[in-house]
Amino acid sequence: MPDFAIDYGVLHAARKDLHDLADRIGPHLKDSAFAQVGGDYGSDTVFGDTGLATAFRALYRTARHPMDKADEDLRQLGDIFGSVADGYFDVDAQIANGMGMMGASLGLDEWKDKKAAWDYLQAHRSECVAGPDGAMPAFCSATDPGRPPTDFTVNTASGSVTTHLTLDDHNNVIKEETTVVAGDQHYTSTTTYTPDGKSQTTDTTFADGSTTHSVTTNGEHGSSVTDTTDNSGSHTHTEITLSDNGGGSMVTTENDGTKTEYTRPDRYAPWTKVEPPPDSSSYDYIGY
Repeated sequence: MPDFAIDYGVLHAARKDLHDLADRIGPHLKDSAFAQVGGDYGSDTVFGDTGLATAFRALYRTARHPMDKADEDLRQLGDIFGSVADGYFDVDAQIANGMGMMGASLGLDEWKDKKAAWDYLQAHRSECVAGPDGAMPAFCSATDPGRPPTDFTVNTASGSVTTHLTLDDHNNVIKEETTVVAGDQHYTSTTTYTPDGKSQTTDTTFADGSTTHSVTTNGEHGSSVTDTTDNSGSHTHTEITLSDNGGGSMVTTENDGTKTEYTRPDRYAPWTKVEPPPDSSSYDYIGY
């Protein structure tokens, strides 16, 4: 079975091309000789024959509506291509955002290990004495790791993923900023952590310019409560309740009160949607 792939960069370019085409032909459709002669009752003079002029005006009246809509339809078609492009880009960008933060965190964790080894060496320099076999203690080989890495970048064929970390005085992450770029599409996400690490806020800007603001409070075993509001004012409330093995439930409540529930037996299993029971009011009962 062949792979199915969507190049959202091409779709995004198609939106621009269709909008550009509408900009170019729109004025000409309204100001063309066809429109001027067809809409002018002085066309009798142009054609020199009343019957021919009447037939031409009838043709113009038939074609005028699709001509007037051509500009609008081109823009709508471009918007459709653009919406699909932005949708797929945003999904990929969110995945890339997670990868960027993971890469930055892994780099920082590695630096912390090296920094701890270096600090230990500074405190135990006097113990760096060769043993009977002439070998130095292993910790004596530690080197200064320099400043902590706070920037992580991955370059791709179509753009880049860049993550910047802001650290406190103890080298703990207090802010993560990620930017994903593919052509002229941009996605940004900024997460700020409280000093105790028990909650964070995330502000995201998507490719179409829409935004979300999320506030998450963390609990035991990875449990969390998240409230997300987008730029239209729509609100989503998500509660994740987990046990020590990672199993549990996830309930999302939409702005209109609609609830969707998922469960999983442990952290290694995928989330499975819980189907609501059938609505008994939709059944017809026949009395006997």
